[in-house]
Amino acid sequence: MVTETDREALRGLMPELLSARCGITDLRRSFRCPSPAHEDRDPSAHYYAKDNTVHCFGCGKTWDVFSLVAELDGVDGFAEQARAVADAVGYRLGDGGERGGARMPRSKRKPKPRPPFDPPREAGGANCAEACGNAFAHLYSAEGDIGRRYLRWRGLDDGDAAAFGLGFTRDPREVMPEFSVYEPRALGFITIPFWNRDFSIANYCMVRTVCRPGDARNKEWRPRGLASPLWREWLLSVGAEQVYVTEGLIDAMALAKITGGDTVALGGVANAKRLAQVLYATPPERRPARVTVAMDEDDEGRRTRDRICRDLDVLGVPHAVMPPYPGGAKDADEYLMAMRGREWEFEVREPSIQTGYDLYYTRWL
Repeated sequence: MVTETDREALRGLMPELLSARCGITDLRRSFRCPSPAHEDRDPSAHYYAKDNTVHCFGCGKTWDVFSLVAELDGVDGFAEQARAVADAVGYRLGDGGERGGARMPRSKRKPKPRPPFDPPREAGGANCAEACGNAFAHLYSAEGDIGRRYLRWRGLDDGDAAAFGLGFTRDPREVMPEFSVYEPRALGFITIPFWNRDFSIANYCMVRTVCRPGDARNKEWRPRGLASPLWREWLLSVGAEQVYVTEGLIDAMALAKITGGDTVALGGVANAKRLAQVLYATPPERRPARVTVAMDEDDEGRRTRDRICRDLDVLGVPHAVMPPYPGGAKDADEYLMAMRGREWEFEVREPSIQTGYDLYYTRWL
């Protein structure tokens, strides 16, 4: 039961909801519209502390926490919306704002000046290798077949699942208890572990929604409260000849399949700074000889690409930018999916993307 005390406490947690679900933490200035249906290129939304609402001047919508979570998740009914908000921000319904209930925003201290790149922070949590191994086995169960079909649709086959240690789960909390995912229409989730070099340790995992078109958000979810490393971050400190850096994890797997090369993924543009942090803390002789930046072909991707290139310039790491993908594809996975058919086959062709390496194409029959 959602009490009136719960209702009022949750209504005041718009800042926490924006931070947890949208990654919006600076409410002193305008930010991008949180609605998935509004492709807001210029920040046009504003938070109003007086009534704890968000208004977007681009699409004209106004939300409180309940209508916003309905917008994000398609949740109908106040009780379900309240539970979704509570789950997202860590509020325990029925506690009436006492211990374990509402978490009020804390004032932030003014940060001290820092060097251009901070040493990388410790990222990840407890070793979840066993849980990730169980998820891999679940991928090949009758229930997990929907996950295998999803991967094949994205251009990834059983060999890729084994190479990257992918898996399938109905409840991400079975893999890492820090997950807080509310997607009632999801058919399940692909687990994407962050393994170390020899597959003995996985201290972090992200999941990808498996759903019918339009049923849920097809997105990558992070565990809450843990610093996010880069996917296959160890490749940045082993003296690799060439490393590709992509935005999304599925994109990195697709590009590895297309090029046959080593790939690292940011896991989101907000993690671009960590790439520079890791390289800054890595001795020059152990850094990659070359880095190819392969962000998405959209405005956000191009801005992130330019930022990464500036950081690599400062660090003195030789780098190049991935040319546009053939056929106007937005990213590597979209390019791979364009070759859709019934079965996979591999062949080597002359590079149509000029990287200096032979490209291993996946051809549909």
